Amino acid sequence: MNFDEITQEIRTKIDIVDLIAEYIDLKRSGQNLKGLCPFHSERTPSFMVSPSKQIFHCFGCNKGGDIFTFIMNYENIAFSDAVSLLAQKAGIQISSSKTSQFNKSLKEKLYSINTEAMNFYAECLKRSQQPLLYLKERGVKEESIEKFSLGFTGNEKNSLFNHLKKQGFEEQDIKASGLAVFYDNKYHDFFRFRIIFPIFDIREKCIAFGARTMSSSKEIPKYINSAENMVFKKGENCYGLNFAKNSIRQKGYSIVVEGYFDTLICHQFGFDNAVAPLGTALTNVQLRKIKRFSDKMLLLFDGDSAGVSAAKRSLEIIFSEALTAKILLLPEGEDPDTFLRKHGGDHLKRLMSQAKKPVEFILSLFSKNILGGVRYILNMLSLCPDLLLRDKIISELSDISKLNELSLRQELKSIIQKTSNLNSNRKASKGLQKVTSSLINTPNRVEKMLLKIALSSTDNCSKVLNCINYNKIESFLIKGIFEKVISMVNSEQSINLEYLLKICSIDEQNLITELSVDFEAEIESLDEIIKSCSKAIELKDVKKQIIQAAEKKDVTLLHELFIEKNRLLSQKGL
Repeated sequence: MNFDEITQEIRTKIDIVDLIAEYIDLKRSGQNLKGLCPFHSERTPSFMVSPSKQIFHCFGCNKGGDIFTFIMNYENIAFSDAVSLLAQKAGIQISSSKTSQFNKSLKEKLYSINTEAMNFYAECLKRSQQPLLYLKERGVKEESIEKFSLGFTGNEKNSLFNHLKKQGFEEQDIKASGLAVFYDNKYHDFFRFRIIFPIFDIREKCIAFGARTMSSSKEIPKYINSAENMVFKKGENCYGLNFAKNSIRQKGYSIVVEGYFDTLICHQFGFDNAVAPLGTALTNVQLRKIKRFSDKMLLLFDGDSAGVSAAKRSLEIIFSEALTAKILLLPEGEDPDTFLRKHGGDHLKRLMSQAKKPVEFILSLFSKNILGGVRYILNMLSLCPDLLLRDKIISELSDISKLNELSLRQELKSIIQKTSNLNSNRKASKGLQKVTSSLINTPNRVEKMLLKIALSSTDNCSKVLNCINYNKIESFLIKGIFEKVISMVNSEQSINLEYLLKICSIDEQNLITELSVDFEAEIESLDEIIKSCSKAIELKDVKKQIIQAAEKKDVTLLHELFIEKNRLLSQKGL
């Protein structure tokens, strides 16, 4: 029996209610069961278990998942150990040594599958005129195609899967790689009709893929990544770090950009110390990997509101990891890719010499509220475990803000004392960073409702996807889940919570279980709810455009936007 078969048999033999009832008392609450959460202290039960969906979620600490996740959290063990423990409970023979050997051998198989897939995609690109023409139009040279091992996959349903089978790879291993999904009693390729960007770890092993759609449809996510698995965690890897690491050491700093093409074009123009997170905000783990080569970095982001928000989010964890950073926001409407192709490397170098330090950057955003900016910086600075770096920033803050340095130090001390209930300053850093980061992009009620309906059934998912404009969803967390849901739908796969949880990050899993553990909306009212939520998203987007048009003093556009706003407001349900 292989590992995948073991996990499936465990699911059939162990009911989540029976399992969790061994650890905590559960009482019936409607269609679910409720109890005191085992993961945090509470007096009022907020821990819910869904028998029908075989998931749990705590509305107090926001942990959620399936039987494997529960055991991993409760026993504080790895997935393979959780499988061993649950297999023993289910009466399935599996030794820890066998599990360890399986994990080790599976990792090597996944590396081999990814390498073979990378070569397959590269050959497909060589034979395909449309993506080659597209890359040429984007200014990508042949040398870059070779260096970054770019590829392409057509619209065939299972061409990669069939190729991997012919090369002797087993079905369960191909499935574990995330490059194929199983439904309707057959396997389908995960990536279809997309430019492929192989993702390497710093040892030059291909661990995953990013993919840019060639479709013009606005309903399809522009970029998606491989599902997370044993060798790939999206929040733990950077695109291009394998190519950039030596240059980062030599130049003494890294350049952090936002996307695949940004990284590629930067390297093409000689800025070969550029890297990018994989479609999400920077994480602590990514920064630690970059820090191995230099503790200095330049954030090179778009100059729009999203770029400003990304820079602010990044600075919070940059401080928490005690790195030194400067920030350069490009002119609005430009990103590193387009800017370099329009203006060249020398122009970018001149701009880079004007990059701002964090204090200068933040205070410029709070130009009309200097005290608000100072407090914002002090809160970020409280995350920093490096006393010398803290001291340097305080001096800079005093010089620029013209505030008394002693007063600033006393205020910082007061902020740190407010978090003294945490075990250490580093833990306080992580906790505060998590809170402030979540506040910046907290999923709003409307977007959560739409995702909740989409997750409830395949039919409801189709209704939501047909009604909403995916690109106008603000929460990167919800957008990330929708990307995976849309990929499932595009692959003609029904909504499957078990599979969805497997390919999502921990934060995404927690939100999915929160929204899926209970669904009580009246079926007959769903269409009206979906329509109302969709209109609310459209209205919010129009209001945002109105603010931007007003800042640019574009009277014609403002007039059109106000007409659109009034049209939306006049519709029923808003």
